[in-house]
Amino acid sequence: MEYVYIATTDSYYPKAVTLRITAFFKGMKDALALINDADEAIGIHLVTIDNQHVIGTGRLNIKEKTAIISQMAIDPMHRNQGIGHTILSMLMEQAMAADVTTIELSARKTAISFYEKKGFIPTGTIYRSAKTGILHQKMTYKVVATNSIVV
Repeated sequence: MEYVYIATTDSYYPKAVTLRITAFFKGMKDALALINDADEAIGIHLVTIDNQHVIGTGRLNIKEKTAIISQMAIDPMHRNQGIGHTILSMLMEQAMAADVTTIELSARKTAISFYEKKGFIPTGTIYRSAKTGILHQKMTYKVVATNSIVV
């Protein structure tokens, strides 16, 4: 198993998109349009590859001093093996290398505790995603001067 940063032109990118559609937008007629939002082309994409298959993915966007992590998805057959933890840690490290002060994400309600374990704090109220209607919570991680993450 390996973790690789890819471009949207990489041969693994369509496989990552398929995984994200399956995880977030399955059955939605405009799924590809929902994936191709304003941040997709400029995002930093990380995939987990096992036997030439993309089994995990995540996206990072940097906007001034804020990093936004999104589109994290793990193949159902490979969950609870630490893949999500590693993807999140690597994206956080990449964000910190860009000298951000804050990392934000929108977590599904069912994943809030996962992100809390990494030091993310819920901010605001739970809301329905405009894309899927699924309940989400905005979460924030304040980067400390030492650039360390919770492991």
